[in-house]
Amino acid sequence: MATRFLFDPPRRPKPKIGTGLKSLLVRCPSTSRLTDTGRTIKEKLWPTAKVKAQKFTCAHCGGVHIWTKEDVVLGRPLQ
Repeated sequence: MATRFLFDPPRRPKPKIGTGLKSLLVRCPSTSRLTDTGRTIKEKLWPTAKVKAQKFTCAHCGGVHIWTKEDVVLGRPLQ
């Protein structure tokens, strides 16, 4: 006999996409606010990653900043 539900039937939980995926955030030197660099990395690979000095245009002050690995804060990626 088929089971009847008076509400939506239970669903399987969706698998988490990008588990362990982190966004690279850098603090703006002018405003001290975190800015997304537009790059992501798996968290377990971060300690061994080699990153050269890179530039980005800050969304907060509009200036161009140079960042290195020491400046990065790992955060949740934007979905």
